[in-house]
Amino acid sequence: MTFSERLGIVSAREIQLESIDDALRNRIVNYLMGEKMINEDVSSFILDKLGIQVYHPKYSDQFFDITQNADSLKSVLNSCEWNVIYDVLEFLYAYIDDMSNSCDISKLFEWKVNAILEEEKSGYRMINGELASIVDGEEIQSIVESTNTSFNAVNTHMKKALRLYSDREKPDYENSIKESISAVEAMCCIITDLTGKKATLGEALKKLEDSGVHIHTAMKSAFGKLYGYTSDGTNIRHGGIDFSHAPAEDAKYMLVSCSAFINYLKEKYAKI
Repeated sequence: MTFSERLGIVSAREIQLESIDDALRNRIVNYLMGEKMINEDVSSFILDKLGIQVYHPKYSDQFFDITQNADSLKSVLNSCEWNVIYDVLEFLYAYIDDMSNSCDISKLFEWKVNAILEEEKSGYRMINGELASIVDGEEIQSIVESTNTSFNAVNTHMKKALRLYSDREKPDYENSIKESISAVEAMCCIITDLTGKKATLGEALKKLEDSGVHIHTAMKSAFGKLYGYTSDGTNIRHGGIDFSHAPAEDAKYMLVSCSAFINYLKEKYAKI
């Protein structure tokens, strides 16, 4: 088992880019069948789009009749390749959008699909009926690299950020964000040798140049503002403040951004 697999997020089984696991597949199938969307007409439409021979009750002598189309489609969904699941979701959105007099029905379908995809850590979201990637291989590699530096403090914070983000039963986006920015803080303090009360990201960013690490003013300012986001009056880092509704996209952004900055600083520091 690889390092990223032991953490449980930075593998295809967690941030699912080129596969779907049983939990995600089952939730999609159960949603489609449980909502009774898959009647005979819908099933025939989707099976036809997939190029699978369908049964029609009026012309059963012209088709190979194994079972009713809804059961056939369910069987396909339970055994097909991962990408076919997403094909079916797109086909179904298009069917609903075309057959409905209101876009509200197709948008409700899209919202429910995206809720499942987010909860099960799919790397895709439906946007106007099309599945689009929300994370790529380079971002995942950046996160993995930032958890495997030569600095234990940095690794510890990033590992915690990953675990908190990837917990499928009870994700903690608030503390994932906190750990991500704390990893950057740890990296900057290692470079600048700041300790004690002065060992904050705000102070360390100011001291980077004194330690031989020169970064663009705009980049320094951007991470200073990110630190402010986690440290102001309605913040994450002050333990007594309730910030329990931090969205998943904020936590993902902080994971990717902080990991990239850590890797950038690591290369800069290696040169001195």
